[in-house]
Amino acid sequence: MKYPDTCIKGIPNDDFLIEDGSVASHLFYFKQVHKRDDGWIEQSINWNDDDFVVEFTFNQRKENGEVQFKVGLTSIPREGIDNLNEQPTVNGILAYERQPLGDNPYHGNIMIRADVPKPTMKKIAAHLASIVTEVILKQ
Repeated sequence: MKYPDTCIKGIPNDDFLIEDGSVASHLFYFKQVHKRDDGWIEQSINWNDDDFVVEFTFNQRKENGEVQFKVGLTSIPREGIDNLNEQPTVNGILAYERQPLGDNPYHGNIMIRADVPKPTMKKIAAHLASIVTEVILKQ
């Protein structure tokens, strides 16, 4: 499957921003509540398929109708995820997928193996935060 060069991850609130304008690593923490039956933990992203994905993502709403990403969005290069996953200390425990939803054709996930120790997960999350190429703040 061919993937776009970047994906988008939303920033739900100011707690995930650092004073210098970058994002905090805990934006990328993988939580056990998102564990799947196949042994992966997922976090949602949108694939940057076209010029409309940013506007679409900014307009996403929670089930209660509230705007989901009140602060902004991050852009993450797929190549950076691939490079991280090829490192000997990561070695295939990180993945991504496209998983369109009925109301979101852009949807996908970044995933980590559920049995990864918490310090390793935090290291991967920090790396993902460090490869963000753009932070798009909501106007």
